[in-house]
Amino acid sequence: MADLMMKRIPASDWQDALPLGNGHVGAMVYGNIQKEKILLNHERLFRYQKQPDYEPFYKHLPHVRKLMLEEKYSEGEKYFNEKFKECCKEVYNVDPYQPFCEICLYRKPDETFTDYSATLDFVSAVATVRWKERDTEITRESFVSYDTGCICTSMFSSDNRPLDLKITVDSVAGGENYLDSFTCIQDNCLVFNSQYKDGRKHGAVIFVKTDKGSVEYDDKFISVKAAEKIYLFVMLYIYEDEKKAINRLIKTVKQYDYSQLKKDHIAVWNKLYNTASLTLGDETELMSNEEILLEAYQNKKPADLFHTMFNYGKYLYISSSGKNGLPVNLQGIWNGSYEPKWDSDIHNDENVQMCYWASLPLGLFESSLALYDYFDSFIPHFKENAKKIYNCRGILVPICMSTHGKICGTSGKWNSWIAAGGWLAAHYYDYWLFTEDEEFLKHRAVPFMKQVVLFYEDFLITGDNGKYIFVPSISPENVPIHENRSMMCVNATMDVAIAKECITNLITACKHLGIERESISEWETMLSKMPEYEVNEDKAMKEWLYDDLKDNYYHRHQSHIYPLFPGYEITKENNPRIYDALKTAVDKRLLTGFVQQTGWSYAHMANIYARLEDGESALACLNYILRSCTGANLFTYHNDWRDQGLTMYPFGKNPPFQIDANLGFTAAMIEMLIFSKPGFIRVLPALPDDWNKGKLKGIRTRCGCIADIEWDLKKKHITVKLAALKMEPVEIEITTGFKKIECREGALLSKRDNRYLTVQPDSGKQVILEIGI
Repeated sequence: MADLMMKRIPASDWQDALPLGNGHVGAMVYGNIQKEKILLNHERLFRYQKQPDYEPFYKHLPHVRKLMLEEKYSEGEKYFNEKFKECCKEVYNVDPYQPFCEICLYRKPDETFTDYSATLDFVSAVATVRWKERDTEITRESFVSYDTGCICTSMFSSDNRPLDLKITVDSVAGGENYLDSFTCIQDNCLVFNSQYKDGRKHGAVIFVKTDKGSVEYDDKFISVKAAEKIYLFVMLYIYEDEKKAINRLIKTVKQYDYSQLKKDHIAVWNKLYNTASLTLGDETELMSNEEILLEAYQNKKPADLFHTMFNYGKYLYISSSGKNGLPVNLQGIWNGSYEPKWDSDIHNDENVQMCYWASLPLGLFESSLALYDYFDSFIPHFKENAKKIYNCRGILVPICMSTHGKICGTSGKWNSWIAAGGWLAAHYYDYWLFTEDEEFLKHRAVPFMKQVVLFYEDFLITGDNGKYIFVPSISPENVPIHENRSMMCVNATMDVAIAKECITNLITACKHLGIERESISEWETMLSKMPEYEVNEDKAMKEWLYDDLKDNYYHRHQSHIYPLFPGYEITKENNPRIYDALKTAVDKRLLTGFVQQTGWSYAHMANIYARLEDGESALACLNYILRSCTGANLFTYHNDWRDQGLTMYPFGKNPPFQIDANLGFTAAMIEMLIFSKPGFIRVLPALPDDWNKGKLKGIRTRCGCIADIEWDLKKKHITVKLAALKMEPVEIEITTGFKKIECREGALLSKRDNRYLTVQPDSGKQVILEIGI
C-alpha cells in the first residue's frame, strides 16, 4: 500500500478528493461516476485587496516598553493594540487564496456499477477511477503534467464500449459573489474566462480528442458521442491579456499527445519522488483507506498506514512546491473556498516551517527553493515593517502573508511578533548544510541572516545585569501566569533561542567564507549578552526568562522547546541539564490533555518526542493524527470533526484541511529514524517497538553525507551506509548500543561506550558499517 492509496467511496467535498499537482497547478479529483468533478487551482490566484497603509508606530514603543518593564503587561498590550489601530490608515487582512474553476464530466451509466475504486499512485502521480458496468470495466485517469502544467484526463473501457461524455467548466459554487465568468467555444476548444471586480483575469482552455466517435460543441459545453477513448487537455492562464493567452493555449494544447505527456510526466516525477525511500516491515496486501483508517481508529497503529503517510507527505510536498513557484500554503496548493480559513495563507509561526522540515532530508532541494525565493522577494517590505514598527534596520517578517510582505490587519500584538525572520533564517542555513551549496550560502543565506541580526542590533535593549531584554516579546499563543497576564510580555524563551541560533549560524557561515571579520567580533559580543536559559521550580525549562513570569502548562504550543526542536542547540551530549529540563517541560504540557490539541500540534509533538528519543510517544502522537484528524483521502484536518475528545473542536463537523500535519508527519518519521547536526549523526534515535525491521534510503544530513540505514532488531543487526559529500570525520551514535562493528571503505577512527563511533570517509567511496547489537 505504501506508494499507493485506494478509496472505495468517492468524495462529496473537495477536501476528500484525490490531489494532483506539479508545484504550480493543482487538481482535486472527486471520483464520481455520473457527475465527476475536478477542482482546479493555480498557486498565484488570490483575491487582491489594497496593500496596507499605516503610519509609523515606533513613536509609541517607549511607553509600551515602560509598561512591560513595570510588569503592567496587559496594560502594555492594550496600549500597543490601541495605538497600532490609530496608526492604521487603510489596512486589510491577507489576500485570500482562491479556487480557479471546476470541470464537470457528465455520463449516465449504462448499468449499475460494481467494483468501484479510486486510487492515487504516488510513484507516477496519476489518479485512477475504475468501476464495472456488468462485465465492462471503465477507467478514468488524470494527472497534472509536471513540465507543462496541463491537466490531463482520459476515459476508456476494457472492451472498447462506445462512451458518451459531456464536459462543462465554471467557477466554483459561490463564485458569482466575487467574480464574473463565462464560457464560449473557440477553434473547437471550450474556453473559460473569469474576471474579479478589480479587473484581474484568469481562465482555461479545454480541448478534447477521441478515438472514433464524434465531438459536438456548444457555448457552455463539449459533447462526446460513441467514442472508444476520450482525452481531455486543460491549460490555465492567469493575469494576462485573455485574447493573447487563449490563442497561445489553443495552439499549445492541440499539439499534445496524451501518451507522450504521460510518459514525460512520469519520468520527471519519478526522479523527484525516488530521491529517498522508506520500507517498514514486510510488504502486505493493499487495503483501502477506509479499511486501514478504521484499524487506526481502533488504536491498532497499522505500520502500513504510517509507511503510506510517510510517502504521501513526500508526494504532497512535490505536488505543491515547485521551482520558480510559491511556497506551500496552509492547504498546499489546493482550495475549494473563496473564503478559506486563515485565507489559506503563508503562516510564519510554525506552519510554513513545518511544511519544509522534511524537504531537505528528502533531497528535494529544487522544490524547496520556492521558500527562499518567496521570502527574498519581499525583503523591501520586511525592511519597511522593521522601520515603521520598531524604527530598526534589518527585517521584520509578519506572521502571515500571501501577495506581499507588509504587516496586515489591525491585531497589534501579533504585529509585534519578532521571531519569524530568525526562524526562517534557520531554513536558509540548513539549505547550505544539507546541500553544501557555497554560492547559496554566500549570496542568499548570509545576506538574509545579516538582515535578521541587523534588526536584533537595533531592537534589543540592555538591562542592569548587562544582559539583553527582548521587549515586547511573545511565546506564540500562550500567556504566563501573572496578575497582569498577556501574550505580549518580556523575554520569551523562543525569541532568545532563535536570536542565539541566527547569530551563531551567521558567525559560523562568515568564518567559513572568510568574510565579515569585524562584524564577527560584534556578533560574538551580542551572543555573550543573551539571557541564559532557566529551569523553574518544577525542573522544567522556563518559557519566559523573566523572574516574575510563571509558566503556564495548559497550552498546546511548545515554543520554548525550540532549542531542542526544531533547533538543535541543545542535545543530551552538550547540555544534559537543559535537555532534561526540556523533557520535563514537554511532560508538563501533557497536563492540557487532548482537548487542547490539533492535527498540526500532534505532528509537532511527534517531532519533539523523536528528539527526546521517545519512540513510543512519537508514534502515539502520529497515531492520534490518524485517529482524529485524517480524512478519507489521508488529508489532515485542523481538528477531530467527530468530537471524540482527542482534539479541540473549534470548527465543529467541518474542520479545514491543513497540509502542515501531513508534511510534519513525514518529518517526524525521519526524525524518529535519524538525527543529524554538523559532524554528528544519531541512528534510530526514536524507533518504536512496532518498527523492528526496515530500511531508510537516500536521506540527506547536515554533516555532508547521504545516509542509508537498514535494521532488523530480531536479527540484532544494523547496516549504515554513508555517501560523503565532503571528507570530514563524522561521529555516529548507535542508540541501540553495539557489540561489534565492521567498517568498510572508510576509516574507523574511534569508538566509545559501545554507542559512539567516529568514521573518516574515503574520497568517492561509501562508508559501510555492519553493526551487531
